[in-house]
This record gives sequence, C-alpha cells and structure tokens, in this order.
Amino acid sequence: MTAQEASSKVSALGIPISQVIPFVAMTKMIADHMIKSHTSTARVTILEEMDVEAFVALRSSLNDRSQKSEGVKISYTHLFIKAIAQALRSHPIMNSTLTEAEIQILDEINIGMAVALPNGNLIVPVVHNADKKSLLEIARRAIDVQERAKIGKLMLDDVRKGTFTLTNVGVLPESRWTTPIINQPQCAILGTGAIRQTPVVRNGQIVIGWVASMSLTFDHRIVSGLPASLFLQTFANLLKEPDRIELGI
Repeated sequence: MTAQEASSKVSALGIPISQVIPFVAMTKMIADHMIKSHTSTARVTILEEMDVEAFVALRSSLNDRSQKSEGVKISYTHLFIKAIAQALRSHPIMNSTLTEAEIQILDEINIGMAVALPNGNLIVPVVHNADKKSLLEIARRAIDVQERAKIGKLMLDDVRKGTFTLTNVGVLPESRWTTPIINQPQCAILGTGAIRQTPVVRNGQIVIGWVASMSLTFDHRIVSGLPASLFLQTFANLLKEPDRIELGI
C-alpha cells in the first residue's frame, strides 16, 4: 500500500493512517508467543545494580589477547553467557521447565540470546551446552549465529532447545532497566543494561566506578523470590570477581 493509499484510510481511533506495516506470519508468531508467555506465567522481575569494575578490565584484557591471537572479538555478551551458564550450574532450578504434572530440571544448559533483526523483530539463537564451552567457543558460536540471523540464514537447530535466555538492552548506551518477557517454556530470562561509569562508594569514599543494571524475570510458579535472588547474587559475584569465571582459556 502506498503512502497516499494509507493516508486515505482512517484508523479505529478516527485518525488518518500515514503508513501500514503488514502483520506478517513471523511477526504474528512472535506476538502470539509473547502473549502466551505474558498471560500464562506468574512473572516477577528483580532489578539489581552490579559492580563490574573488574569485569570491565577483564573483558578489555581478554579482547586484546583474543583479537591478536585468534581474530575473535570478545564482547560483554559472550562473558555474560559464560557467567550465566556457570551460575545455572549452582542453581539448577533456574534451568528448568514446568509441565502440568511436574517441574523438570534440565540436563543441558543452553543459553538463548535475543538478536534484533533488520526489520525490528527479535529471534533467539542458542549457544548449546554453554557451561561446557570455552569462552572462545561461545564467542565464535555467538558471532556466527548473530551474523546468520541478520541475513536470514539460521537453521531450525540454531533456535531450538534453549533453557535460559539473555537479552542485552545495554547495546544502547542509556538503556538501564527492562522487564523482559520469559521465553516459554523456560523458567527465566536475564536482561542486561548498559555498562556505565557512575559515582559509587568504595571504602567509605565516593569514586567513579563501572556498574551495570540487571533485570531477572522468572516464573513464580516454578521458583520463589529467594532462589531467584540467590542465582542473581551468584551471577553478580562472578562479575565482581571475574577471575572465578571458568573461561576455559
């Protein structure tokens, strides 16, 4: 439909329409999935600001080394995936799904990562067995599926069997908080905000430090607030003391 044809139509609000965007099959499928998650889960979101001073320094060091030796750029997302997978090993209830009869704790840790497509839609390719992969293996997999997602070359296996999802809204420098919708039938999703410098208190002194905002949305039917908070605390501790992250390199 041309702009002229659109402008001749009037919306249900009685306002002329300037543009019409077709509600195509993929968009409708994503919308239906989001509505199902929104209406069928008992969603709770925990917001936490985390100290990432050492994490930022580690990423910078790792990125310098990996680009020189492997030609691979290490992003914060790659490190987040590794830290999430390690935290899930310590809190397996967060890596679960719910049926009508039981809560099933899953034997694989497969981290989905939300990727924005050129048309504005989202798709969630998966890093399978992320807890068993090295950081470089995670980086290579993540880079590969992100690139193929943007040109429509993902395979069905690339988006199947996710057990936990990461959505990084921090790609926009001022984005801090989100209330992400659970990617059913998973238990939880973690939204990571922008990593930024801000005044913080250390040893009784106000200094400039690196912090990041995190949003964990979980299904309260599966897990209560305490286990979810303990998972988030384990994740926060890994970012604060990143030498504890099992990088495999």
